[in-house]
Amino acid sequence: MITPTLVHAQATSGNIVGTVTDPSGAGVPNATVTATNVATGITNKSTSNASGEFRIDNLLAGQYNLEGQSPGFAPFKLQNFTVTLNQTSTAKLGLSLAGTATSVEVSAESAAAIDTTTIQLQQNFTLKESQDLPTATIGLGAINLSLLSPGVATSGGIGAGTGPSVGGQRPRNNNYTIEGVDDNDKSVTGPLLTIPNDATGEFTLLTNQFSPEFGHSTGGQFNTDVISGTNSLHGRAYE
Repeated sequence: MITPTLVHAQATSGNIVGTVTDPSGAGVPNATVTATNVATGITNKSTSNASGEFRIDNLLAGQYNLEGQSPGFAPFKLQNFTVTLNQTSTAKLGLSLAGTATSVEVSAESAAAIDTTTIQLQQNFTLKESQDLPTATIGLGAINLSLLSPGVATSGGIGAGTGPSVGGQRPRNNNYTIEGVDDNDKSVTGPLLTIPNDATGEFTLLTNQFSPEFGHSTGGQFNTDVISGTNSLHGRAYE
């Protein structure tokens, strides 16, 4: 018998999981958790289960303000929580009793979030890293940043394809996507289109144990997200 299993797509997004707790550390059921994208103001909501656990899926990578609310408790606000492409980040929202505080507001730690929900090996590069870090001049844009990852090297004498070598494999074993859309050059193997560094919102490389929705190849999974618009007026030029 084959049992269908729910697989959460992460090719263009990240997820948040966490718990809502009371002052004793017990889970708060039916609490409302709201995630607000700092750049766009778009909100996503979830409700905690009987154990106080919640999950919000398919969020665009970026900074979010999280707020937990429940009757009888003061709202808890977690500012500037980072959601990373292809990763599930964990947040803890600790509610205080109403009356002891009007609301509790804290800033998320700047330390890199650890995804405890999967064993896949990945390296993420943000817009700032794409713009600031030096890259090799082989015409692959932000993909060159993958050379800073463990187990990744230039193709060297391996040949057979365009792009880096992951785990000693030939570049033709890699898989390239732009926001989850196939970007593989079927003739010489390698990326069909190259996104300029300034247009790259986030770039991620999966090197092992990736989820079934990626598949396609045994080498690295190179996924690029194009920078998205915000509520702030701004412009950028690239040469």
